[in-house]
Amino acid sequence: MHASTIHDLVDGTVVAAVMPLTDLAHRPVAGRDAVALVDEHEVFADPPTVLHRIAAVRERGFAVAVRIAESASRATVVLALVEPEVVVVPAEALVASDLRAATTLLSLRAHCERTNSVVLAEGVDSDLHREAALAHGIDFGCGTALHVAEGEAGPSSPRGGLFREPTWSAPLDDATAAPFRILSAGRERVRSGKGLLVSMSADLEARAGEAGPDTIALGTFQHHDHFTGAARRRWLSMADTLAHVAVFAVGFGTSTSGPDLVPIEPHDPLVDEWNVILLGESFACALSALDLHRRTAGGEREFEYVVSYDREAVARAARATLSRPRPVPLEVPPSS
Repeated sequence: MHASTIHDLVDGTVVAAVMPLTDLAHRPVAGRDAVALVDEHEVFADPPTVLHRIAAVRERGFAVAVRIAESASRATVVLALVEPEVVVVPAEALVASDLRAATTLLSLRAHCERTNSVVLAEGVDSDLHREAALAHGIDFGCGTALHVAEGEAGPSSPRGGLFREPTWSAPLDDATAAPFRILSAGRERVRSGKGLLVSMSADLEARAGEAGPDTIALGTFQHHDHFTGAARRRWLSMADTLAHVAVFAVGFGTSTSGPDLVPIEPHDPLVDEWNVILLGESFACALSALDLHRRTAGGEREFEYVVSYDREAVARAARATLSRPRPVPLEVPPSS
């Protein structure tokens, strides 16, 4: 996709341009006249690459836009992970009397009210689209019905441009941040043996199926040989019903079905953690435990753990987990 001109739907003036994330990731000079666009499906297709590119363009001063798929069920989860300054919705969905579209549009209001993010209607190709967008409280759009002549694409809206109020997004954690550090900040840490954590994890994993199909579930198992038995069966079952399921551990190979099995480096701080992270449209919870590498009086492995239902903290923990760098596959030398 090439750059698209963003118009003010009321006075028709040009306020900015939206450009692909990959284009702006290498652009040296930032400005409020350009917004980096990423598709919803891209976030889960290659989480570490996309999330790192988003962080890079933000460091250069660009705002980030997420295009919400008309038929997707994980829109609010992607918004929680990316915290975009601009949300792009299809104009066609604004004129449809469709329950799913209406539910998605209503759920966007919570994000926009909390962050002051801007909603952009894409594909405003008729007056009907424009009127429908305005009726939904949307002030900006892209489309053929808003076409301007070449050379008139400078931001010039007398109403104040694309961002009329400061937008807010969650603080960016550094690249080495792991869930336990994020979730334990300001929260009580409790020490426990492995047995209690197994029961708590099983309870959370059972709740995942009740949280709705839009939910993402992330688990970290330290080493691949811990991902066995009943826990493995639960995560395989979750992969059939939830929007995105990924399990992280040292020693995983590639997976062709079931949850995304993600290998991590042996020196990654995540290796010392046991995490179950659930993030859905109306439910967010994380259990995060740090391996103390010692035994309890009863001989169990001992951990220090926290549990949080704070949606912002859970989303940050999920983002930190999905952003983990993947080991570079070893090249197999050709046989002689």
